[in-house]
Amino acid sequence: MNPLIQAINISKTIQGKTLFKDASFDVCKEDCIGIIGPNGCGKTSLFRIFLQDLVPDDGEIFIKEDLRIRMLNQTIEHQKNVTVQQFITKQINENSYQQQLKKYEKQLEDPEIYNSNAYKVILEKIQDFKITINQSENTSQLDEVMEILKEVSLKDISLSDKIDVLSGGERQKLSLASVLVQPDQCDLLLLDEPTNHLDIETIEWLEEGIVDLPCSVMIISHDEYLLDDLVDKVFDFQDDKIQLFNANYGEYLEQNRLRQQQKTHEYKKSLLKMKQQKASIEIMTRRNKYDTQIKSKIRRMEKSQLAKNPVLKDYLLRFNFKTSFKSGKNIADGVEIGKSFDDKTILENAGFEIFSGQKIGLIGSNGCGKTTLLKLLTGEEKPDTGNVHISRGVKYGYFDQGHLSLNPKNNLVNEVLKDHADLDENDAKALLGQFNFRGDVIYKTINQLSGGERARLSMLRLLMQPYNFLILDEPTNHMDLKSKKAIEGALNSYDGTIIVVSHDRMFLDAVSDTIFFMKDNIIKTYHGNYTMFKEQRIKEITDLSDKSLSYLSRSGLKKYVVKKAFTEWKTRSKHKVGDAVFIGDHNESNYEWALNNGCLKKVKK
Repeated sequence: MNPLIQAINISKTIQGKTLFKDASFDVCKEDCIGIIGPNGCGKTSLFRIFLQDLVPDDGEIFIKEDLRIRMLNQTIEHQKNVTVQQFITKQINENSYQQQLKKYEKQLEDPEIYNSNAYKVILEKIQDFKITINQSENTSQLDEVMEILKEVSLKDISLSDKIDVLSGGERQKLSLASVLVQPDQCDLLLLDEPTNHLDIETIEWLEEGIVDLPCSVMIISHDEYLLDDLVDKVFDFQDDKIQLFNANYGEYLEQNRLRQQQKTHEYKKSLLKMKQQKASIEIMTRRNKYDTQIKSKIRRMEKSQLAKNPVLKDYLLRFNFKTSFKSGKNIADGVEIGKSFDDKTILENAGFEIFSGQKIGLIGSNGCGKTTLLKLLTGEEKPDTGNVHISRGVKYGYFDQGHLSLNPKNNLVNEVLKDHADLDENDAKALLGQFNFRGDVIYKTINQLSGGERARLSMLRLLMQPYNFLILDEPTNHMDLKSKKAIEGALNSYDGTIIVVSHDRMFLDAVSDTIFFMKDNIIKTYHGNYTMFKEQRIKEITDLSDKSLSYLSRSGLKKYVVKKAFTEWKTRSKHKVGDAVFIGDHNESNYEWALNNGCLKKVKK
């Protein structure tokens, strides 16, 4: 099978930093490839090479002629006074015409073209394409995008709405809908952190949608649940290399663990060998310290290449939480809380209790009021009705999603020293080094940092204070897997109380012992982590009354609950985890695939 893209020994360096070198790989039809690696390692740059926005410094890359590529960007630039309709139109047209536009722009790289009649023709075509990208509309595609938006709970959005008033989650859903429209018109879909800002329900909808796509997919993501559910290959950016794993994500983790074990074994062997050489030389030195051969052996040993310590190379950030004095048993509670913004009700007669030492994961759909609840806890917002009470002795630290506590004009050193007169510049450098900020980057201003870098810096600032209650709003957004794992470890070792908003299911499984689920303007408490919450939700849905089950039996219908999201092939109706499905003789054939593949669980009488 001819690959869609073939790379042979490609390398890329940007601003003096080598991203990858001598990388060779194929991207084939029906591949679903997960792209992982630390922030700034070159994952997005690889996508830009596929789009021909960048070219490799060395090696060759072959892209199938007329390959139709679409890309979901990691960030959506701020666009003032742009309507939803204008945004969708531009997104769709860029995906439809960008490759043809690049083809003409590439022809302008030939110096001889400027002396030919073709030069003017090419310029006119480029101009025409740019006009088309901004203005041409396809009514059927617009309608399909709006249908997709209804599926992800954006049914109230209109084409005339302005983009700049939408939330980050709403803009992300809009971008996703624009790239997923008419998937049969796409050969390769590039998704750069598609789950950013999305609620769990939409992430699970996206997973289901990707499974059904007829095109090849490459996904840059730090969402391990998504990677584990979808990918059949992994490209791992490690040490200026792209390591290829022809395996799903679970198999990749095991293979990578074995590789790290081997590296550690090699390091220990080389360390032992050096110790033996050193002991031998010391004995010889005592016998004849003037022997020139001994001196040369010492120099050779000092210059010898000791195998790299993989434990040090594969760094884990060392977070050290300073816990304030202990608080009482009850940290906070809310009683009969009501909260609205304009005509939208967020909370109505809602209540909760937070106890000392609890690790609470706060979940719910985009716009349900999770951040509002956190602001009620900090006092930034006040309830319209009811009371939110914080116990005496509680000292909280707030990690905000927008990192508003950071001064964008400060460099990293000054930001760390802010409010800490007892520290000097060397102390700041040492602290920043623990968070993998080294070299010239520590003198960058905050507004020059990436989203992941800002998140790390915000966490460092938080951890420098002696808090006993941490209020965290999406702390792992934009963070790479290693940074995220380090935060998981730190939160697990922290003996204070935590409430954390997150849509990262693996992260919630690792850190939470309680789930607050916001739905229908109330807060419902579930004991256990995210997986246990999910099991309890399915049980709630399946616990029908005897009367209801008896009626179903008399009607000849059998009730099932959805365990794994799927699309019913005949009507193309989509079913989410937890949905109830009623099957009888009239529609059993429609659900044959779902039944055979464990997507449905029968509800017992």
